[in-house]
Parts: sequence; C-alpha cells; structure tokens
Amino acid sequence: MIPKGEFLGKIDRFRAIRIRDGDWFRSQAETFDVVQAPNYSMEAPGVPLDFREKGATLYEGVGAQSLNMMGADPVGRDWGKSIAVAVMDTGFSESAAERAEEGHGTAMVSLIAGSARPARGAAPGAKLLDFPVLGKNGVGDAFSLAEAILQAVDQGARVINMSLGSSGDSAVVREAVAYALSKKVALVAAAGNDSVNRVNYPAAYDGVVAVASVDASRQQLYFSNRGPQVAVAAPGYEVVAAWPGQKFVEVSGTSGSAALVSGVIAALLSKEPGLTGTQAARVLVSYADDVGLPGRDDETGAGLVNLQRVFERNQRGIVDVAVAGVTFQQVGQQGKITVGMQNRGTETVNSPIMEIKVGGETRKFQAGSLAPGQTRGESFTFDLARLTDGEGVSAGVAATVRGDQRSSNDLWSGYFRIPKKN
Repeated sequence: MIPKGEFLGKIDRFRAIRIRDGDWFRSQAETFDVVQAPNYSMEAPGVPLDFREKGATLYEGVGAQSLNMMGADPVGRDWGKSIAVAVMDTGFSESAAERAEEGHGTAMVSLIAGSARPARGAAPGAKLLDFPVLGKNGVGDAFSLAEAILQAVDQGARVINMSLGSSGDSAVVREAVAYALSKKVALVAAAGNDSVNRVNYPAAYDGVVAVASVDASRQQLYFSNRGPQVAVAAPGYEVVAAWPGQKFVEVSGTSGSAALVSGVIAALLSKEPGLTGTQAARVLVSYADDVGLPGRDDETGAGLVNLQRVFERNQRGIVDVAVAGVTFQQVGQQGKITVGMQNRGTETVNSPIMEIKVGGETRKFQAGSLAPGQTRGESFTFDLARLTDGEGVSAGVAATVRGDQRSSNDLWSGYFRIPKKN
C-alpha cells in the first residue's frame, strides 16, 4: 500500500519506505507493524574553523607524500586493475569539467585512484562507480546511502568508500552494511572531524574500517574522532588532491584519510586476487604501523596503514625494529614521554634496545624479545622545571637491534611545547 503524503522511495529488501508524512506512520502503527525512524543527515566531514587558523602551528603537512607514508610509493598503473570501487560522495568529474559541486567527490577519487602527480592514489587501475549520495552542499541522507550501498554491492563493488558520516544510527544503513559485509565487500568510512570520543556512522558499525587522520609526523589530528571502533589511521593533513577544472588543492580530515585507505585496499585486492574485500581489510589492519600510545588505541586504532608490510608479510628474514609512537603528557609539575618500539619485520628479534633522551638526560631500555608486529612501550617521567627550557622540552629516541635492515625508522626527534597557565 502506497502511503499518503509525499512518497520518496523504498527499499524492498528491508521492507522500508521513505515518505514525508510522520502523521501517516502514527495512524498506521495501530493496524500494521510500522516503525517510524528518522532519516538522519549524512555529511562530508568539515574541518573545524580553529584548525584552519592554527593547524600549521601544530602539524606537519603531508603534501604529495601520502603514498610514501603508507608504504605504497612504488604504485604502478595496474594497481587496482579490475577492482570496482564505489564512491559514496558528491559525485565526481573524471573529465575535470568545471563543476564545483563535485569538488569533494573528485578530490576523494584522486586519493583512491589518481594517477597524475601530485595527486595520486594507490589504485589508479581501479574501476570507479559513482554514487552521488551527497548534494552540492555536501549533505545527503541515510536512506539514500543505504540504497546506494545495496546498488553498489549488486553492481560488483569490492570496496565501498564513504568519506561521510552522521551522528545518528540508521537502521536501514545498518542493514545495508550487514548486506555488504555478507558479500565480503570492504567498507571504509571516515571516523569524523568533531573532536569527540565518538566515531560517526557508518564508520561506527562492526566490520566497517573506521579511519582516523595523522599528519606527516604520524601525529593524530586533534579533531579526528576517537573511539574503540577506530581501525587504522592514514595521512590527513594538507594532502594534495585533485579538484574539478584540472586544479589541485590540499585537503585535511578523515574524508581524505578514508579515501586513501580505500585505494590501498583496492591495490591489495588486485595484487592478491584470492582475498575477499573483508579479508583484505583485516590484513591491512593487522600490519599497520603502531603510532600514538603503544599498542592499539582509540585515537589511531592499530596505527598507520603500511602496504609494504602487507606485501612482505610472508617473506622470511626481514629484521626491522622501529620507533613507533611518541607522546607527551603533563600532570602537575611532572612530564611523561611515552615511546613505543615495534618489530615491523618478519622475524622475532632478541635484545632490542630503545634509548630515550629528554632535555639532556638519557635512559636506555632493553626488551628480551619482540615478535613480528609486537610493540614494547616505555615511559620517561621527569620534573618539568628541571628539564624544560621554559617553553617546552626536546626529546629524541633511538631503536636498535642487531641485523636491522631498515635504518630510516630507527630515530625520532621532536619538541613538545608546555601549555602556559592562564
């Protein structure tokens, strides 16, 4: 029965309809098993205004180095070949025509499958499926997203990129996500840019790869949403992307980070065709580089994606111990720097050493052994008045082990500013 009021659509698979008439729902609830639910708004995450003003003082821009950061720098034109990637966005312009309303979608596509420097993705050979679920203002709705997910799966999408989000848990989107996962499709979504301890939907659903943002120094962007659902992080500060009209822009936030991860998953699927989309997503998470606090955390999940480690995971004999995340905390007059040392090779290493230097003082830590992928964390607590220069404190870290084959990730140095009291 077609309801009274303005009929806007239906999803037969879920016995769901979309109408603009709440009164009709209420009148039918007594006769039929009708459940009324809001059609939540879906939006492309915006960057906070204060971040635009002070971001450059806090973070290091990624520029055109996003693939290098993710271990995907040697990307070839065949990466992603024959892999269908559905892009849920504003639509995109492959002809680079002057259609500004497609700007966000065009930027995301370049981060998935762009082949022209400086805007490149890891899967330039991918087949792109365009699902313009967002309007020119970057706003759409949950019902339209659910419809598009079903259509994308039925059209053969192996990866679905959702650089969008909502604070509302939509039943139809939840069911669409479950359907896609049942077909082994990799679902990737932005964690959100709201500076809250809550991941946006659909990133918050089980099985969806929720992506957070880091800068070029692997530091989490403060506005990147946090939560137990965060799976991995990817570059997200001043990343070069394409724009309609053959232009290039710098984008920041979890939208671009999600798109980069979708491209990496598509690249992996093309190189290892025996994997399903969901398997590829799990492998990518399993071989991420630990950043932030040692071990999995709510800010960056398992860490920064590293496609090189994924490709090398079955190659024996790789010895690689690296400095992982370096974080600073202030409690009263005490400062604490916490450092992670991760085994990013394929062999268990014995007696790796981590050396932490803070304000002229050095401490050395030795681990008995580290299995592949394992992280060991150590902390250096110190008196702020004694080791700082009044403005902040400098720190340096070195990780060493016999036979280390990659020295580029063995050293870290930086400076932590101490907030002034008002």
